[in-house]
Amino acid sequence: MAVRRVMVTGASGLLGSAVVAALSRDTDVLPLAGRHARGGQRGVDLADPRQVAALGDDSWDALVHCAAFRSPDYCEQNHDAALRLNAGAPVELARLARARGAPMIHISTDYVFPGTHPLYREDAPRQAVNFYGETKVRAEEGIEAEYPAATILRIGALYGVPSPEVGSPMMEEALDAVYATGVQELDDRVVRCPAWVGDVAETIRFLLGAGAGGIVHASAGETCTRYGWTQLVAAALGLSAAHLRPTDRDLSRPARRPVNSQLAVDRLRRLGGPIPRDAREVLVELAPRLRRA
Repeated sequence: MAVRRVMVTGASGLLGSAVVAALSRDTDVLPLAGRHARGGQRGVDLADPRQVAALGDDSWDALVHCAAFRSPDYCEQNHDAALRLNAGAPVELARLARARGAPMIHISTDYVFPGTHPLYREDAPRQAVNFYGETKVRAEEGIEAEYPAATILRIGALYGVPSPEVGSPMMEEALDAVYATGVQELDDRVVRCPAWVGDVAETIRFLLGAGAGGIVHASAGETCTRYGWTQLVAAALGLSAAHLRPTDRDLSRPARRPVNSQLAVDRLRRLGGPIPRDAREVLVELAPRLRRA
């Protein structure tokens, strides 16, 4: 079916705002946001089933669901809220999409895996090691039962260019460390595959027209720890990383992290979709927009 209007949840967030920008080039977009809704976005509380159900009265023929609590530490300490938004709302939205036969892309995470045996393919057993990952496992299972034709897109860590309207915690933390004057101790144990949010938005744009269905992985291929990531940012900016120090000690965060949950992207490659680029390549392009005065 030809997509005329796409409903995008989480439109005020890092990924959602990039998806809105990418899709707006060739289709009409209905951007939904929560309490951080700004100009042109409709404020909807997806934790309220009545407000979700009311979306069935709107005019849209495709859905990209980006909204979620993404902080593992927040989810570990707020189980009820995390379950409602991360696990309950996606199934209710899948029900709405199924009722009108609309393509749906649900954004999931590499944190559905334990991080002990990468690379993880789409059919690898789900086994989360923190509550955030558990909520996403429940969402995936609920969507598969409710609307098997939906696409579940698993992604890893995302970064963007921070702005007053849209933050990018991974980038902001790296920039704070790079520009700091004292020694900065950074995790050198947990491995991620940082992907540029604009690249992931283009993958979503492709999948919306591909009609693939099922689970798809999108990930950059370059792995790095938080220490390695911050070194890459410093190198792209032409700044010293001599004050950065690696550590593998427990940083005492509420939620446990998978050590390495890198995703295999074989299916996306077979579909002919765009693979997110490695950070080393992208950061060189972004450097002029990242420099601080």
